[in-house]
Amino acid sequence: MKRTIIKRFFWILVFNPLYLISQYQICFNHKFQNNELIINEEKIIRDDTISISSLNYYISMIRLHNNSKIVYVDNQLGHLISHENHQSSCIVLDCKKIKFNSIHFKLGIDSITHNKGVLGEDLDPSKGMYWTWRSGYINLKVEGFSSMCAAKNHFFQFHIGGYQHPNNTSHNIDLQTKKNSTINISFDLFKLMNKIDLSKTFQVMSPSKTAVEISNYWKNSFYIE
Repeated sequence: MKRTIIKRFFWILVFNPLYLISQYQICFNHKFQNNELIINEEKIIRDDTISISSLNYYISMIRLHNNSKIVYVDNQLGHLISHENHQSSCIVLDCKKIKFNSIHFKLGIDSITHNKGVLGEDLDPSKGMYWTWRSGYINLKVEGFSSMCAAKNHFFQFHIGGYQHPNNTSHNIDLQTKKNSTINISFDLFKLMNKIDLSKTFQVMSPSKTAVEISNYWKNSFYIE
């Protein structure tokens, strides 16, 4: 009798995938002018030759929606996405088979999490994405080289953070999704770097008006493939 029940359950799982526990993935693909971003590869923007040596940023408050209804909420306070560490470019969401047609997430870390102080896992200060208790987390870190940059060795650094008004640099993103177990989200760094004149602006290392301006360019650089 027991063997018969197990056998029936097996065939239910095989022929009816709605009974299966699904693993949805959100994968962030980094690009430059619609091509794969390659670390230290030289690219042309107007009269400038640039290359990216480091790209890291935080994603948080992930929710999946089916029309106006929230069908999944991710409880992790923050996910560190690192282009150098490809394993961190995909976020696995363990949930039952669900129907959804849009994804909502925050670029950066929200103010409530900032006020919790120093945390662990992806939010551990050892990850190199935390300033101090006063300034909080770095939402986006982009570093590289530019032929137009006046800094030493033509090295530019953008450490974009800030969570208090008027220097809040986190942004809410809503994207329509396709029906698939993997949600592919592209971040085209060209859309960000094309807005910055590296001959004039090449270093941001603290919350500021300039950091807010760059964060606005950042939020417009994401799209569903």
